Amino acid sequence: MYCDEVLWQKKMRIQKERWYQRGRNKEIKQELDVLTATVNAQQALEREENIRCNDDILNRTSATFIQSCWR
Repeated sequence: MYCDEVLWQKKMRIQKERWYQRGRNKEIKQELDVLTATVNAQQALEREENIRCNDDILNRTSATFIQSCWR
């Protein structure tokens, strides 16, 4: 009977550890999702800024070219 009790306690301890780990894994995934979304938003913002910057350079280059043609 003692052996059965010890085995049951070990089984319950393992089950509790699994439940804890499952919950912790969900927390970690949620944190990772938030970080991923933040990084993606930052990268999108940087891409938009680069596009605007490149457009500005292109517009200035075009304007300079057009002005040179009129000279």
